[in-house]
Amino acid sequence: MNYKIKGLIIMSFVALLFNIFYFSNYTILLLTFVGLGWYEFFQKKKIFENIEITYDLEYEKCFIEEELEYRVFLKNNSNEDIIVTISPSNLLSRLKPPFQKVKIKANERKKIVFITSFGSRGLKEIGYISLKYSTPLGFEFWKTKKVEKTIEVLPEFIYSEFNKESLKKLLPGQKSNIRVLEDVTYVENIDEYNNEPMNRINWKISAKYDKLMVKKYSHTSTGKLYMFVDLNLPDGIPKNNIFWKSERKIYEEYALKATASIIKYQKDKHQDVNLVIIGKDIIRHSSNDWVNYFDILSSVEGTNDHKYKLEEVIEKDIFTYEDTVIIISIHLTDSIIPDLIKLRAKTSKVIVLLMPYGFRIESEGKLDIKEHEMFRIEAIDLEKKAVLLEENHIIVRLISPNNSLTEIFETI
Repeated sequence: MNYKIKGLIIMSFVALLFNIFYFSNYTILLLTFVGLGWYEFFQKKKIFENIEITYDLEYEKCFIEEELEYRVFLKNNSNEDIIVTISPSNLLSRLKPPFQKVKIKANERKKIVFITSFGSRGLKEIGYISLKYSTPLGFEFWKTKKVEKTIEVLPEFIYSEFNKESLKKLLPGQKSNIRVLEDVTYVENIDEYNNEPMNRINWKISAKYDKLMVKKYSHTSTGKLYMFVDLNLPDGIPKNNIFWKSERKIYEEYALKATASIIKYQKDKHQDVNLVIIGKDIIRHSSNDWVNYFDILSSVEGTNDHKYKLEEVIEKDIFTYEDTVIIISIHLTDSIIPDLIKLRAKTSKVIVLLMPYGFRIESEGKLDIKEHEMFRIEAIDLEKKAVLLEENHIIVRLISPNNSLTEIFETI
């Protein structure tokens, strides 16, 4: 605990001088007033020292722009009331309100609620809780308590339906290396019986509708989804250009937002997703829970001086013909086409999403821009040449700020 008594000391010195040189009833009254100030100081000091500070967070994880409660609890262990001002954080700029003045009654435990949110992803420190008591008598107390908890802010995701599977017909009597299976762990619908196996009949619902009803399962394939998200500035982009250095940071957030959107949709469909993040380090992850992916996406970062090449990273993975590969990058040149062809020979589909300037959020209006004049000529050349490969399921999409994720996914 700290205290400031400079004002009280000055008042005491002045009162003492007046009583020495100008002794009167008024100077005695002044001295009495100062004495009461010192009495108040020691009394409130004792009360203030015994105030307990605890805290709690509504969530330990939240999404960008999601509001959450930050609760502070003050326990007055004395037999007297006290009015204090509490500032619950020196780091949370979006705190509402930034401070509160509260009265804590004798032996009361008071709960004070603040609301906060975050505009960027990552692990957020809260900092220090500051408690202050001040008086017109010329003194004040304050003490701080470090908040040991942190808040993990997950990346924002946008609901967009991304269907990765290539449509393939299974011909009667023909053997296929693409195995389409029913996912019996996930019932998609209940429908009227139509020559299905008897073990599909749901007898409870059949009794309710007075006719035979069967379970309809969702379908899945044995193929996995591989996502390669390059957060770095690749070859073909000037490394020391100030514009691209700042643009890469903007791209990074959009790339992770798109990645989160695809992963959330796929995991809701119980699809296998292998995520590979190419940033300051190579991070590989696969999980049954989409939250585990978001934990990784909340903290990863790219760099302007990359030491990993996308092509070299992809070569280290082993694919099957049923797999789909998605590549997200800020820029690629047509020199990657041979690598895409080799990759397609091992997999079912290859999708490349280039988003140097991000994409349009569905709720936002379109910009008045000439889209292709924005992009580097190398990226336009890649898109043009990739048109010839699209029939073979090598798909390249150059995303502009006027394209939403839904619009792009509908073209794949």
